[in-house]
Parts: sequence; structure tokens; C-alpha cells
Amino acid sequence: MLETLLDSAAGGSLSGRLRRIPVRDGVRAWDFDCALSLPSSLPAAKENRYQILFCRSGALRLELAVGKQLFLHEREVLLLAPGTALVRASVPDGRLAGALVIVEVSERDRLPYILGSLLGGLSLDTARLEERLHARSGCAVLRGTPWTETVFSALQPLQAEERGRYCAFKTAELLYLLSTDSPLLPLPPEAPGRERYQIELMRQVRDHMLAHLADPLTISQLAARFHISPTALKDCFRQAYGRPLHQYLLEHRVRRAAELLSESGLSIVEIASAVGYNSASQFGVAFKRRYQLTPSQFRRMAHSQKELRQDM
Repeated sequence: MLETLLDSAAGGSLSGRLRRIPVRDGVRAWDFDCALSLPSSLPAAKENRYQILFCRSGALRLELAVGKQLFLHEREVLLLAPGTALVRASVPDGRLAGALVIVEVSERDRLPYILGSLLGGLSLDTARLEERLHARSGCAVLRGTPWTETVFSALQPLQAEERGRYCAFKTAELLYLLSTDSPLLPLPPEAPGRERYQIELMRQVRDHMLAHLADPLTISQLAARFHISPTALKDCFRQAYGRPLHQYLLEHRVRRAAELLSESGLSIVEIASAVGYNSASQFGVAFKRRYQLTPSQFRRMAHSQKELRQDM
């Protein structure tokens, strides 16, 4: 079970920030930002809990008992239904940040009661939810939808306890939307063998780019490194992540720059270099296009918000 990943007594180790947040009877959340070393094997799955992991940063690889592999990355949501058995897990970058929500359902008819209280009394079609998840071996990774993008944008300014409670609320909404076949939250299609290989290759490309934001990355260099033609790389990456590779790289460069502006004392020139820009002016144009603020304005605003939270 995923909660084991946050329990050093289970055979792994962790260091960093970890906070358990009780939400209501039957629902709890963990907000964490930790360096993780995982046990070689995971305990048997509990039959009575939904597990939903909102990944803010880092990556997680899981292997299910049925032989299926799952790959979770930043701004993606992992859903495991009761009884979904995991046998192995790894954190490729060594660090993972996010929120984990556990919904205990000791009896089948308890889920609508628990979630209905979080959703103002809306009814939940438990049978349809179970049917959809059963067809996918009890699991799903949600990415690139308007719903997931809205969730992670809303999480960014929140504090740890607020994040945990917000994710618990969004978990209720997630299960409700899946039970109604809502077009707001389509489940990605199952990929055949060759497509799975391409998806994993694109994840490796993505991980490499995010680990080397300071480097002058090009399509040709990436294609040569991962033994794929430049045309195939561009096409496969767009299919996997919904936008061109170059655009994806620019988005993550300015996003990382925003983190450094908020959290570090590096100069703007140093930050520009750290995210792959040759000049501060070039960086400033790209940053303002994304955040409608200059880097200096963004830093002042971030520091003011931090001071305001400390005074409260």
C-alpha cells in the first residue's frame, strides 16, 4: 500500500517534511516532501481502502502483482482501488513531494456516505466506479486533463494542512466524476505493448530534460541520446504530453525559475543560467510571458506573501 512508502519502520527510510492530516472519520491525508528509500517489497494490499496520490514533484514507479507497471510524474494523480496489490516501488529521483489521501471503506455501502458528506450530499454510483476501475486492474494515472491542471494550480499557494484537506475534497470529486463517466475526467486508454514502450521512452526523455534544465537541450541531441529519430521524438512526445517538446521544456524552465525566485537567494542572472537561458533579458521575456510579472516583481510578491503567512 502507498502509505507504506511514508513509513520508515516498514523497511525503507525517509527524511524531509511529513505531516499526517486527519480529515474526517474514514478519511486521512498525508502531505509530504521527502527523500525516500523504499523497501524491496511491499506488504499485501488492504481490501478496504482507496489510495489517491497527488504528485507535486518527483516521480514514482510501481509494479502491480498483475504485472502492470505504473509511472507517476509531476502534476499527475495516481488512483488505486481497494485490493490493488503492489509488489515493488521506486523513486527514480530519490525525492517525492505530494499528498496522499486514504479513504477507508470497511463496508461497500460506506463509500457513498463518506464522500457524500464531503460533496454536500451528492450520490455516488459505487457499482459504476468499481466497474470502471476493475476494467483497468484497479488503477489509473490521470494526467493532462483540465481537472488535474486546475487541482495542481490551486495547490501551489496552500500550506501543508490546507493541501491535505484540499486533496481530500478533490478525491471525493474525483471518485464522483469517475462514477458518472464525466467528460471532465476521461480515463486514458490502455496502451498496447509497443505504445507502452514509447510512453516509457518519452518519460525517460522527460526526466532527462527536467534534470538538465541548465543545459542547451535540442531535439537532435535528445534524439541521439535516446536512439530515436527527431521526427518520431517530436510526434511521440506530443502524443504523450499533449504539447510540443520545446513548449514543454520552456514551461518547466520558467516554473523552476519561479521556485528559485521564491525559495533561493540566487541572483536573477544566476537563476536564468540555472534554467538554461544565456541572458537575463531573454529569461525575463520568457518569464513575464508566463507569469505576467518580471522576475523581480515575482520575487517581491513571493517574499511578501511568505512574510504575511508568517505574521498570521
